[in-house]
Amino acid sequence: MATTLELPEAALAALRDYLLAIAADEDKAPMEELDGLSDGILAAYWHGYVEASKAGSAGQALHIAAFGASLFAPKVASRAEIGAVRDALAQLLK
Repeated sequence: MATTLELPEAALAALRDYLLAIAADEDKAPMEELDGLSDGILAAYWHGYVEASKAGSAGQALHIAAFGASLFAPKVASRAEIGAVRDALAQLLK
């Protein structure tokens, strides 16, 4: 029986915004930026944004806190969770 992972909306929206900004800075399509991230890097970013949003950060402070938290992300992430994050981001970036 498959389960559906619930992804924190604030973290997902902030990570989407980050990818949009980075893609624009590098003159890439947002999906190209997402596709260029390894699962390990995406997991670190995801960990950072989840932790920052749990702490109540918002706006630029959220992105700064997420970067800091991503530096201390666990080395191993659930493949199912990262797959779900990648799928959700792909839907948001369309």
